[in-house]
Amino acid sequence: MGVVSAAPATRSGDLETLGSSQGNDEQSANLTAEANQASRNTEGNILSITWSIKNEGNERVVLTWLAGRSYLYTGGNYAGVTIVDSNGASRYHPIMDNLGSCLCSGSSSSTFKKRIEPGEQVAYWSMYSVPENVDSVTLEIPGFEPIEDVPIS
Repeated sequence: MGVVSAAPATRSGDLETLGSSQGNDEQSANLTAEANQASRNTEGNILSITWSIKNEGNERVVLTWLAGRSYLYTGGNYAGVTIVDSNGASRYHPIMDNLGSCLCSGSSSSTFKKRIEPGEQVAYWSMYSVPENVDSVTLEIPGFEPIEDVPIS
């Protein structure tokens, strides 16, 4: 299974908001992050999260700080987006496929955008292996306050 085939649909115009947070540093000051969807696959072992970033400023923003450095994923990606289970006991990083690619938005995704224009909202996605007994998570996007209590459907 390739990264692109695993990607959930990400149309920013149709997104529900499960929680949001404001940027908390200089590079994300005029941005808002949202958790838009958190759902499991039919087996219950993979959690797919759709999240988005909206540029509420007057200048284009390049999202270079969302890349993760914890694991050696191949290609450019937003592996820095992690989740924490509802009791705060475990942190989860996006899963990796058999080629070393992050199962998250990245250069292998057909709709990957590194730049967000003023007024634009762009949807991204990440996939995690999370135990079935976890029913909500905190979404942690670098440069933003945590989005707590995101319900899993």
